[in-house]
Parts: sequence; C-alpha cells; structure tokens
Amino acid sequence: MNRHMLILLAVTWALFAASVTGYLVRTEESDPPARVFLENTGGRVVFAHAGHVADYGLECVECHHDDTGAEQPVPCGVCHPKAFDDSFRGGHFAAFSDRSHCLRCHASDPDVETPAERPDPEWIPVRTDAFHEQCLGCHESMGGPVGEDACDQCHAGM
Repeated sequence: MNRHMLILLAVTWALFAASVTGYLVRTEESDPPARVFLENTGGRVVFAHAGHVADYGLECVECHHDDTGAEQPVPCGVCHPKAFDDSFRGGHFAAFSDRSHCLRCHASDPDVETPAERPDPEWIPVRTDAFHEQCLGCHESMGGPVGEDACDQCHAGM
C-alpha cells in the first residue's frame, strides 16, 4: 500500500512540475492577430493585420517602431498625456532611463526645461491623428485607399 502511494505521489508531483514548467517557460513569439478592431468615434475600424504583414512583407518594427520589447505595451498616456506635469516628467525618467530617448521629442536635455518652456498641451496630437498619420503615410506611398472619399474603406458604418 505504501509503495503504491509513493508511486502515485511521485507521478502526481512529476505531472504538477511539468504543468508549472509549461506555464513558466516563455514561448518564442506568438503569431500576430489576423484582424484588429479599433473602436473610435468615426466607426469601428477592422484592420487586417495578417494581410498587411503577409501581403506587403512588413516586419513588426516597420509599424511598431517604438516597441520597447516589453511583454505589455506602454499605455498611450505615458507618451501622450493631457498635460505636462511633474508626475508625467517622473514617469519619463522611469520609463526612459537612457537620455538618448529624450532627443526624440526634446531639442535638449529636459532637465533644463522650465515650466514656461513646456509645449502647449493643445498641440499634442491626439490618437486619431497618430493613427491617420501612420496609416495614410503607407497608403499614399504604396497606392492604398486614401483621402476623404476612402474613409469607408477602413471605417465601418460610414
């Protein structure tokens, strides 16, 4: 009886260890989604992610150019806040410890910036502008649908 219990316990422990290891081991890379749904005020956009990657032979970094390599994407508010305040600046220093990142947006080291030199928050592009700029740039250069008459090519219900 004890021998059978030891065997059962050993098998149970081995199966448990194998299942935990399966969850802990990081997989290389998952396949990109086939479609991405972007909810917005202009009508839901169905973005054919897999089609763009396969049809145009694009690498991830060609569109996801600010990919930090983190498993979870950085929230939009980290880079595009409603106002430039002290908590935002503190977040900058935590998220971008390498000061070379500063020069993407700042003409000089932001430590020397005074509150009067901060940009007007109204100038900050909204998410809509960012998506349109990124999408339209490729559409114009690669012959995709562009312009006001082409809105319904991406936006459902227009």
